[in-house]
Amino acid sequence: MRLKSNAGQATMEAVLIMIIIAMIATKVSSVFKDRGLLAGVVEGPWSPIRGMIEDGVWKKHTISKPMHPNHKRRHQSVQGDTT
Repeated sequence: MRLKSNAGQATMEAVLIMIIIAMIATKVSSVFKDRGLLAGVVEGPWSPIRGMIEDGVWKKHTISKPMHPNHKRRHQSVQGDTT
């Protein structure tokens, strides 16, 4: 049987291609989520930045807490003060 018109064929092919792309994207995102690949990419470089933001030290945030300036011993001198 021969069709007289091919109207709608491009639309059907586009819909099928979009379905295939959506299925591939869903599968890839589930693999990334299960293996934690995206978390490693984001958290790896973020850790020293977080340490700098929280503690003022370019170290990983897990080891930068004791290096915060508030943990340093400070001494003051009253020499020269006139009270």
